[in-house]
Amino acid sequence: MAYRILVTEPMAEDGPVWLREHGYEVKYGRGTDPKTLIEDLQDCDGVIPRLAPMSDEVLSACPRLKVIARHGAGVDTVDLESCKRNGIRVVNTPGSNSLAVAEHAMSLIMACAKTLGPLMALYREGKFKEARKNAAGVEISGKTLGLLGFGHIGGNIARMAHDGFGMKVMAYDPYLKPERAPEWLCLATDRDEVFREADFISIHMAATPETKKSIGAREFAFMKPTAYFINTARGSLVDEAALIQALQSHQIAGAGLDATDPEPSLADSPLFDLPNVYMTPHCAGSTLESKKRSSLWAAQGCDAILTGKQPANLIV
Repeated sequence: MAYRILVTEPMAEDGPVWLREHGYEVKYGRGTDPKTLIEDLQDCDGVIPRLAPMSDEVLSACPRLKVIARHGAGVDTVDLESCKRNGIRVVNTPGSNSLAVAEHAMSLIMACAKTLGPLMALYREGKFKEARKNAAGVEISGKTLGLLGFGHIGGNIARMAHDGFGMKVMAYDPYLKPERAPEWLCLATDRDEVFREADFISIHMAATPETKKSIGAREFAFMKPTAYFINTARGSLVDEAALIQALQSHQIAGAGLDATDPEPSLADSPLFDLPNVYMTPHCAGSTLESKKRSSLWAAQGCDAILTGKQPANLIV
């Protein structure tokens, strides 16, 4: 009997095509609420979720399930302890969207630096001369980019910023071994140094119990009034109320946010009304190329577990 893999949400067909070519059956999900997931997973050996929550309620009710292959790098939507209890292996696809996220973070940096939002708004209102008169962008060459986290994404944006834009780059990552860091990278001794010194701070950390809400009023108080905060990671890493206060009081110059908490952001969130904030709907990793890679690599991760091979990226 062929193994059956559930694809919980629409994704690029590269993965499903590969699975079928290698003898698997592919089943498409009907929804991501717990009841529907449990029903869909009863006859499945593996699952490829995007945002579908793999909770203990779901996992404990699916005895046939052997592997979860997360479409993307983050596994905060997967109950890893439940996976351990239920003998379910978990793999992910780090690196599949790292270039896309790094490019998006760089785009937010540029939008902030050139104050594109206010300029575009004035121009649309027919205030051409006023827009030109009020243009107050800054050059990023020579400015300092501070990174919290130096994995696949952090490494990519560091190279873009340093090699492409002539920025100084400093990073704090307790897991980065100095001998693996580029010679031009300044390694911060602690997180506070990044907040104090950087002109643009971009975060690239995983959301864990230790890191959630780890950036708040204390950290924003360290930042320069001319500095910008960029988040293409997870909204839960940030105390959003503190961020809003820092923006409204002009304690910091602005922010570029692809992730908020809650998500989606509430319709009446002050973030939507602040001219110094650029927001995108958690889409940094979603490019045509990255979707194809994530789909294919997740499929291959399922195959590795189910056929007894060593997977490229094993979480549990």
